[in-house]
Amino acid sequence: MSATEHHEQQLIEDAARLALLQGKHQQAYQLLTDALTRFPCFARAYFLLSRIAYDFKNHLKEVEMLLGAHHLEPDNLEFIVYLARAQVLVGNSTYAHELLTRAEYLSGHTAEMHDLMGVTYNRLCMYQQAAACFEKSIQCNDSNAGVFFNLASTLKFCGDFSGARNAYERAIMLKPDYFKAHAALTSLGGITAEHNHIARLRGLLDKTTSPDDSLCIAHALSKELEALTQWDDAIAVLRSAKQQKSAQLNYDFSRDQSIFNQLTEFYLAKPKRTQKGFANNRPIFVTGMPRTGTTLVERIVSSHSEVASGGELYNFSIAFKRLIGSVSSEFIATDFIDNFTRIDLTVLGKAYIESTDYLADNKRFLVDKLPLNILYAGLMMDALPAAKVICLDRNPLDTIVSNYRQLFSFQDSTFAYSLDLENAARYYREFKKLVNVLLEIYPESFYVVNYETLVSNPETEIRKLLRFCGLQWEEACLHIEQNTKPVATASAVQVRQPITASGIGQWQRYSNHLVPVIKILTDAGLLSTD
Repeated sequence: MSATEHHEQQLIEDAARLALLQGKHQQAYQLLTDALTRFPCFARAYFLLSRIAYDFKNHLKEVEMLLGAHHLEPDNLEFIVYLARAQVLVGNSTYAHELLTRAEYLSGHTAEMHDLMGVTYNRLCMYQQAAACFEKSIQCNDSNAGVFFNLASTLKFCGDFSGARNAYERAIMLKPDYFKAHAALTSLGGITAEHNHIARLRGLLDKTTSPDDSLCIAHALSKELEALTQWDDAIAVLRSAKQQKSAQLNYDFSRDQSIFNQLTEFYLAKPKRTQKGFANNRPIFVTGMPRTGTTLVERIVSSHSEVASGGELYNFSIAFKRLIGSVSSEFIATDFIDNFTRIDLTVLGKAYIESTDYLADNKRFLVDKLPLNILYAGLMMDALPAAKVICLDRNPLDTIVSNYRQLFSFQDSTFAYSLDLENAARYYREFKKLVNVLLEIYPESFYVVNYETLVSNPETEIRKLLRFCGLQWEEACLHIEQNTKPVATASAVQVRQPITASGIGQWQRYSNHLVPVIKILTDAGLLSTD
């Protein structure tokens, strides 16, 4: 390349970056595509086009552009790290892991590169590697609150609660209005009448201007009020913030109702298939509604010497969406279900297995604990007929209250039902219908665990559970507090402790607010009128 061409490309790159900073994506896109007609080997043009694709959540196009850049400059660290993240987003987790491994041995790491590698390791459920990357990022630059937040969250997953607390505090010191950090700090517990953040959180709540920020602080404040047994105040704080967020999303339960209706109708009328799916018995899927004991069961099963822990994996839904050509950010939608009979089950099952190979750790089994995989459970058992699916069920009132009290992500509409107690009750009602259908159609592969029975009589129930999974009894499965594997769920603190029945009946603290919920459940035959 001549000096003149290099200078011209630099000018184009600078102009495109400025346009992107100003939000002028179309202008940047035109500059870069025009440049590639003149300079087909302009690697940074491909790279910047991948940034545009990322901004518009077109991750397949992002991968395509990054592969173009990577082909031209195969040792460019920045291209490799961004390509690793993009590959995770489209479900190529094993390839993403290979790219990160390669990046580890390249020079030129910056604070940004270490942070992005950490984020990608987190997406791969490789939390110890992620923590190491965040620490390296901080060594390069210790003034980025976001990196301290990422480190804190990862240390929490790894069971280092003291380190997590320190990192969250550092993030808040650097950015006092870091609302997510305040909420995450409270989740570590340790709240007492003498040591709490209630005054600080009330002040922050008054300053919030967006529904998302209000929701973060309201959840943190509610948890601290609960710790001081101020139950009614805790619910009141939540209700106001959740109503704001629900209004912003314009959520209507009829969407979820349609999904459940279509799923149950599909399975009840499911035609016989000549396809047998992919023959691999490695996966053990743990499903159910969130906050029902799914993490507890994952810790029990992953304590076994023959079982690896995958964490909460979106790999199955991503593999399915790739097969149907969907770029939707929704976890599931009615038009997805229309494609259940049109896909190659063997291809789907194989794609899932290959995408999780890097997590198997030479073990016979791998636990995939994504609760709302229950919505794909039947398709999973068709695509992977030798796999096992465990579904948790818990007292409906405890389930509904726990979902309402949980701070979920609302990047799509998956958890929108949790913004309202009555909608959560309706969701539980439809969930139960679906579970009963799956239990009827897949009796050999689908197993329901009752949370209350499990924590009240753990050894007996764990023996049954292991037998279903094809595992021999091991005493370690009874002592989940000794399981040192990372866990990245809302229960990360609780499941580091022995199995306990203390979570039973917590709904009674909020009984004054559950009259409409009780009516919905009673009308559905899910609560006794006695």
